[in-house]
Amino acid sequence: MAGFKYNTRRALSRLGIGIGLCAVVSLPTLAAVIDRPFFRAGPVVIVFSGSDFYENAWEAPIVNDFVLLEGVASGSAGNDIIAQDGVAVNFPFDPISNGDSGGWPFQVTGQPFGGAYNNDPSFQMLDANDSYTAFGVDDDTDIDLLGNQVRFAWFFVASNAAFDIYASASNLSASGDFMGLGYQNITYQFLEITPASPSIGQRAQSPSVGGGGVVLGNSNGDTLNDLSSGPVKVFDGGRRTARLNGSIAQQAAGFASVYRLRGAPINGNNYDFSMGVGKLSADVTYTVYAP
Repeated sequence: MAGFKYNTRRALSRLGIGIGLCAVVSLPTLAAVIDRPFFRAGPVVIVFSGSDFYENAWEAPIVNDFVLLEGVASGSAGNDIIAQDGVAVNFPFDPISNGDSGGWPFQVTGQPFGGAYNNDPSFQMLDANDSYTAFGVDDDTDIDLLGNQVRFAWFFVASNAAFDIYASASNLSASGDFMGLGYQNITYQFLEITPASPSIGQRAQSPSVGGGGVVLGNSNGDTLNDLSSGPVKVFDGGRRTARLNGSIAQQAAGFASVYRLRGAPINGNNYDFSMGVGKLSADVTYTVYAP
């Protein structure tokens, strides 16, 4: 019996040691909750102008393009998350005409008196609502298209990042006595203007700085023929437009397109009655690209 008692004590002793070791190495079970505050601004370009042509139910100013450049490879078109496309405007926000409702106003030159044109209210389109004052005629009196055949059109861009702009010309339409004219008969000039006016761009900076700026449309020899194989880069941006805290309009840069009719022959500069009656038009589409 003594041996039995001795062996029992040893067994209990060993059991106690084993229990102690288990208590040392075992780990408690934990429950974890992760919270991660997250603020990250991606590169965005906002384009505003008009919603449609004068002849349609237009609105202006209106944001037509909300372009995300996040994850877009250089030289690729940005992701536009607004479905509709915009239409350029006469400065600042008067709609442009699609050219179907009337002709281009004429200007009288070299007259001894009179000849003032009154536009009512069709935004530079000659129709039956407009009027001219009576004018005198002498050997120098002539008539030309208003404004030296110049068509201005604007759109405005606000951004928190650099961007490029590409342009393409398409849908050429020629009719009447202008049937022989083409893309090469519409000259093209492109301008970046910051600030664009006392009410647009006061808190903006020129997006040209750090990039090439206007790279096509800065020569008197450029025409829509240069854009007909597009999209072609017309603006190489180097930085964002927003300079200080402010509204979208205050942080926006202005972009102006200038078009002129070149008569036949191609080096002609002015419309003349000898060119007859006709229409020449094309669509120019601007797209925001990642720099």
